[in-house]
Amino acid sequence: MSAEPEFARWSRAVVDGFTVYQRPATASAGEGKDPVLFLNGCALAAAGWLPVIAEMPDRDVIALDRPGFAGTRWPGTLPDLAGELAAMERAIAGHSRVVIVAHSMAAFRAEAFARLRPERVAGIVLVDPSIEDYRFRGPAGRFSLATWMPVLGALVTREQIGEAASWLSHQGFLRQSGSGRALDPEAFKDPYTDPDTLRAAIAEWLSYRSQAADLESLRGRIEPVRARTSALLAPPLPSRSRSRILEAAFADLVRHEIRDSRHLMMIDRPDMIVEAVDEVS
Repeated sequence: MSAEPEFARWSRAVVDGFTVYQRPATASAGEGKDPVLFLNGCALAAAGWLPVIAEMPDRDVIALDRPGFAGTRWPGTLPDLAGELAAMERAIAGHSRVVIVAHSMAAFRAEAFARLRPERVAGIVLVDPSIEDYRFRGPAGRFSLATWMPVLGALVTREQIGEAASWLSHQGFLRQSGSGRALDPEAFKDPYTDPDTLRAAIAEWLSYRSQAADLESLRGRIEPVRARTSALLAPPLPSRSRSRILEAAFADLVRHEIRDSRHLMMIDRPDMIVEAVDEVS
């Protein structure tokens, strides 16, 4: 499924650098069902969710691309948890509450938002989530801003760098999918030839620890998530310590081990994500 023709049919707006896509339900059976907000994993494009979205015509859908993706400019800074939560709030304006579907690192945002705005969350689906309890933000943010950002700004303008990054990222995504299905190049390869997208992807990766630490700080001040939550876990499964972190964070949690999927579950088992959305809402 090609990303651009599909998204071209959706409502699209750029707000503070974030591209917000909205698709109304296309099946009458969707009346009364909560909308779904899709949050991409680290350095991934919203188009990666299209196999899942295609299987839920009965729900309104909202998807986001971060600044630097979808032809927007990278702002030259690392993302932070507060900014990501503000973007989520803007994206769901007009909806009283949503089901949040979050992949990988986006689990940080989903949990934080559900703690801070529980009345806006109908349910949560965590798709092979990142699970951390970092208490310190570490030096990565300061170091990258002072050192890596100027270097990246210069290097990734070179055409050869973009072409190499595109090929390497595609090879990495292939290893994270076990289904053997072809990966849409517009979602999993072509974006990284754009220097702004490449910068944005690296900046998000560099922000991983600081966003996890900000979430851990929030956990110490606000009660666990009460919304019903389904965690879809692909091999390698979380360790006991990470399982305890997950169970402590979500009071109404159901775990599902999806052993025939890898990390890109939206490619390998989109049907399981659709089922989980129905399970929590």
